[in-house]
Amino acid sequence: MDLIQYIGSIGGIAGVLAFLIFLAYRNAIIQIREDRKFMEDRLTKIIEADQESREASTKIMTELIIWLKAKNGGR
Repeated sequence: MDLIQYIGSIGGIAGVLAFLIFLAYRNAIIQIREDRKFMEDRLTKIIEADQESREASTKIMTELIIWLKAKNGGR
């Protein structure tokens, strides 16, 4: 409260409003950073799960091709 009174004595109501807008902006930026970090973490998990799925699918397809070649006489 002392800080707001000090700003008010120097800059009047415009100074107080500018200070409040600055605080609101700073809080918004902090929230945006937290949201971005959360989204990046979720995307990383999705990409890792997709990569694991692709590796498993590739392994199964390779085994199937080998089995089919053996079944058909190596052709």
